[in-house]
Amino acid sequence: MNNSVIRIVDIPEEMLLAIFRKLNNIDILYSLVGVNQKLDKVACDINFTRTIDLTMSSSDEAEYSGTNTILDRFCMHILPRIYQNIEYLIIQGCFSQRVLHASIYPNLRKLTLINLELKMASRMFNGKSPFIQIFKRQISDLVVTINNKISNKPKKKLAIGVYFNIFGLIENLKYLDFNVNNNYPFPRPLLSSLSSTTCFLPKIAHLCIKMHNFNDCRWLLDGRLCQLHTCIVDVDYIRKSSMIINNTNTRLKLKSFSLYVRHPTVEFDNQVVPLLRRMVRMETLTLSLSVVRRASFLDGTYLADSIINHMSRLHTFVFDIVTRGTMTNAEIQPSADDIRRTFAQIGIHVDCYMEYDSHGISRCHVYSLPFTMTHIHIITYNFPGGMFINVRVLRIIDFVHSFDQAFFARISHAFPLLSHLSLTITAELKEKPSRQLKNVEETRSIVEYPRLSELTFFGAHIDYVEQFLCNLYTHLPCLSKLFVEYQHLNIVTENFTRNATRMNCAKL
Repeated sequence: MNNSVIRIVDIPEEMLLAIFRKLNNIDILYSLVGVNQKLDKVACDINFTRTIDLTMSSSDEAEYSGTNTILDRFCMHILPRIYQNIEYLIIQGCFSQRVLHASIYPNLRKLTLINLELKMASRMFNGKSPFIQIFKRQISDLVVTINNKISNKPKKKLAIGVYFNIFGLIENLKYLDFNVNNNYPFPRPLLSSLSSTTCFLPKIAHLCIKMHNFNDCRWLLDGRLCQLHTCIVDVDYIRKSSMIINNTNTRLKLKSFSLYVRHPTVEFDNQVVPLLRRMVRMETLTLSLSVVRRASFLDGTYLADSIINHMSRLHTFVFDIVTRGTMTNAEIQPSADDIRRTFAQIGIHVDCYMEYDSHGISRCHVYSLPFTMTHIHIITYNFPGGMFINVRVLRIIDFVHSFDQAFFARISHAFPLLSHLSLTITAELKEKPSRQLKNVEETRSIVEYPRLSELTFFGAHIDYVEQFLCNLYTHLPCLSKLFVEYQHLNIVTENFTRNATRMNCAKL
């Protein structure tokens, strides 16, 4: 066989396009546009340039410099070439202005802004901004994430303004995912003072949004969003309210509804249940909440009678529900098996654990299986384990029980992708940690959290600081943030000189 050399420019355009589709289009565009007429033509093909994802890492100075170089080339040479092809842009928030001003985008319909600064959002989403003037009738799909800590009044005011303007100015939205930092509650309802004549979202079909309290949710679902079929709501509070909502008897067309509530509520029966009963076309329902001071636990029988039997089309019910502060008769205390049985009777597979104190005050934590949510409510010593593959954030709080190594091994197995862990355990560890390993079996019992990057000890006993920071018991290869009482840290690390704590603290 004669040796031959085939150059890339000799490959047919159809084959080149098929190859390029297997690769990152950003890399292809950056490398080939302007290099050769044939490669340039294929790289700029409309089938290859409808979606442009310019999310790039900039965690350190070197990467930031490289990112700027790439963006400069895109903004000056590449985007002006392909601007008519672009239907979907994905941009880091800090680069949004540069990219959006690099060209006109007459066919842009979808926009994702990641880690957008609150001040930038306030400038973009106002009636006088160039962005609104150009895109207010053009954008149909909008995803915005804002990770600022909204912890003071000026920032809260800015956030409320952004909400008002997105709902009031972008007229043809069909898909909105607006995610704001969930570590800080909003100061008051965000949308209830926005009149129905100001809200221009008659075409919205999918809505995912963080809000202050349930009044915002009730306001949204008063019938004005007539095309809405999927609604995902994350609220801080459900509180007693005298607010009057119009069309409370209107049957909603929602097919999928998810409600995540951050703080415990006493208003589940008075506010949540009546709203859910209006969702007669519901097919998928997700509930994550904590209910306090009820006369009885939220079990399968009650949920069937109050909610499920009113939704004839419901085929998927996902939930994580805690009922606590319930007064029980010492002689009639339901067991976890009793609760599981009430769900089995209606065809729902769950797991559950219970707690009773000496005063008859109880706590019941029940959740559907398989567990598909990304967060789970606070767990305690009685948590039975299982598999929670999607959960990244976990809080463990227990003021009574003393924990042991086996429990933390169970947690490591149950939450393999855990990245944030918070511990509030006031009792001493069951077995005091030894300062040295005695045999091979103890080495094998070391608990590993392979992805845990943030660890918080909030009022936890010093034994648990020892348990997690000492590599004789726990391996934390990715730990980068640690919140701990300084005195505990000083003692456990022996004034930052102890070799056994160096490995787990190396990346802090």
